[in-house]
Amino acid sequence: MRINLCKKIGLKLIFKYIFLFTTISLTVLGAPATQEEGVLRESLSIDQCIRIALENSPLIRVAEGSVKKGELDVGDAKAGFVPDVNLQGGYYINETYNTFEWNRDHYDLSLSASMQPFSSGKTYLDIERTDANLTSAREGYRLTKMNLIMEVISRYYNLIKASQMLGLRVGTLEQKEYQLNFSKAQFELGMVPRADTLKARAALEGARVDLHEADGELMIKKAELNEIMGLDLDSSISVEEVELKDLDVPGFDSVLTVAYTNRPDIKQQESSITASKYNMMIAWINRLPTLTLTGGYSLNAERFAFENLPLNRPNLDDNSDWSVGLVLSFPIFDGGVKSRAIRKANIDLNNSRLEYENLQREVKLEVKSAHINLENASKKIELTERQVASAEESYEAALGRYKNGLAPITEVIDAEVALTEGQINFISSKYDFLEAEALLKKVTGVLYSKEESE
Repeated sequence: MRINLCKKIGLKLIFKYIFLFTTISLTVLGAPATQEEGVLRESLSIDQCIRIALENSPLIRVAEGSVKKGELDVGDAKAGFVPDVNLQGGYYINETYNTFEWNRDHYDLSLSASMQPFSSGKTYLDIERTDANLTSAREGYRLTKMNLIMEVISRYYNLIKASQMLGLRVGTLEQKEYQLNFSKAQFELGMVPRADTLKARAALEGARVDLHEADGELMIKKAELNEIMGLDLDSSISVEEVELKDLDVPGFDSVLTVAYTNRPDIKQQESSITASKYNMMIAWINRLPTLTLTGGYSLNAERFAFENLPLNRPNLDDNSDWSVGLVLSFPIFDGGVKSRAIRKANIDLNNSRLEYENLQREVKLEVKSAHINLENASKKIELTERQVASAEESYEAALGRYKNGLAPITEVIDAEVALTEGQINFISSKYDFLEAEALLKKVTGVLYSKEESE
């Protein structure tokens, strides 16, 4: 609604300058879709920039490695419920059998299997603990992606802003050149003093300085976007304009609820509390009497090879062993190791809970700040539209009076400075709003959702 208002109030200069700069930005930032000598030349949307950054980021690879490691840890914990099978063999020479011969006195070959299906629940608790750690690693992966996406969005908007600022400076320079030429003509006709020409020339030089600074800022913003995407800093690219579609701001309570539900760091801390609880339970089990069920089976395979085959086939029962054990263990004295382990686990659990409470307060502050920034950015768009409209009207009036000899050139220069300031504020307000909108999504945990990561 407010953007439509801006179109209606006739901000001719700003849109003329930005339209004029479309051609300039293609030259400075890049040309469409070609590849020359390894330099990327492509017009990129914000989604394309995000995808390139995700593909090239070392931090994403590190986060992926943490998830894979967590999955392997879960597999190791579940291995406690499956048999452990070993094949062992060797060739031996000793004082009695000291010649190299192929017989059972020299060889040893056995196949054994063992299993511990029950150990007072410690294996089950270890699985649950590693599963909680895996959940934390997955949320850390999502947090890494979300931070990277936010940084790409910020740099993308900054590049567009810098390109439009340069376009504005180009238009301002053209106006200053026009004013200088006009003041020279008026001076030659004796209608204005020479001081007007000197002031116009000084204003023109100032505009050239501003243009030079804007050009440097544009190159910096381009390099920053290239860096976050993992490209060469001098890669020549252009970026697409982003439309501002909706200026509505959601309510604070609703976004705070979403943040507590979706933020990956919240979920990470919840997983940490869960893992600490299982650590506490394992520490208590280690201190209490434990009941362990074990089983094993071994086969002396070398006997099958040397028992006068095939005439006298060895009996399987005679050449194998098995065992089942039920062990009840009572810890008596260990120097206080197990007691201290319980105390340390309790400290870890309490710390995790306190960190969770502190994180909730930090999240609330982040959401509050982001929400206020978005509200202010939305309001600023409306205010800067009015500022530009008023400044444009004032500038046109001052320029008309100067042409008719009714006002000094300083009035025109001052009016143009006010107009340029308003145009700068308007451009900034648009991308400040877009960035604040993305930041609110980030602090509520929906900039990169769990569903998108699956």
